[in-house]
Amino acid sequence: MGKLLVRPYVILLLVVASLVVLTPPGLIEAQLVNGFYASHGCPKAESIIKSAVITAIQQNSANAPGLLRIFFHDCIVNGCDASVLIDSPSEKDAIPNQTLHGFAVIDTAKAQVEEVCPGIVSCADIVALAAETSVAITSGGRVSWEVPTGRRDGLVSSAAAALAAIPRPTDTVATITSKFAARGLSVEQMVALSGAHTIGLAHCSAFSNRLSPTLDSTLASPLAQSLLTLCPSGSNNTTNLDVTTPTKFDAAYFRNLQVGLGLLTSDAELQSDGSTSGFVSANTNFNTFATNFISSMIAMGNVEVLTGTAGQIRANCHQFNS
Repeated sequence: MGKLLVRPYVILLLVVASLVVLTPPGLIEAQLVNGFYASHGCPKAESIIKSAVITAIQQNSANAPGLLRIFFHDCIVNGCDASVLIDSPSEKDAIPNQTLHGFAVIDTAKAQVEEVCPGIVSCADIVALAAETSVAITSGGRVSWEVPTGRRDGLVSSAAAALAAIPRPTDTVATITSKFAARGLSVEQMVALSGAHTIGLAHCSAFSNRLSPTLDSTLASPLAQSLLTLCPSGSNNTTNLDVTTPTKFDAAYFRNLQVGLGLLTSDAELQSDGSTSGFVSANTNFNTFATNFISSMIAMGNVEVLTGTAGQIRANCHQFNS
């Protein structure tokens, strides 16, 4: 009997077929890339978006932490799919999202990029680029990175899902760790991302549990007394999350935790819990924090993204395409 000949192209087809069968669908879909729009019909997209965000922050510095918070609250729920932007009934109805702000900045950036290249740039990518630009500005350019892009917008927005997934200011480290782990993020990444609290504000309701009915003994006395004055019963005033350098994106947040100046329960417990205190200490070094934060932001920006033909490119960030 003659030898069985298997031609090279037959072998190749067999290998490809086996990969399709054995590889989970999510691993063979298109992935995010740096500079996606440069080769996908809108080379000026990133510069247009960043310019819009810079202008908005120059007009109102509160837009920077607002845009960063939108990114977190988007990605932690169903992945980075701009589902948090959808108008009610939606994720916006969840209590943690009722104090979000900065949506108008996303709208402005979307409108400007639509004028140049309609139907190409996703709202999800605008959210991610706006977050990076906010960090770059508030850090004085010391914390900046190239944002991988190519996300598409999601088709679901649920208040119940948001309420379940978003960490609460009263959550323990174990609970927050579990919520981040559900999105494939590690304890170390969770601690680094908590460093976003180096900018922004919190309402009295977010930390009132540390003031009454019993004053939290781990709060540094001067801070405790100022908070008691700021937040009489029933008040919902605001104060800085970082009480030392509130407008600068730096490592002061972590140093504050070590001396009882963390504002929220979820902040303070990062220092008191043995599973996270070592990461707090490491991040007191600015260069270490910057490196950890950038890598963690990129990781979070990759959570459950929609690419290729999945999802849609919304014409209006506030509503699904009809």
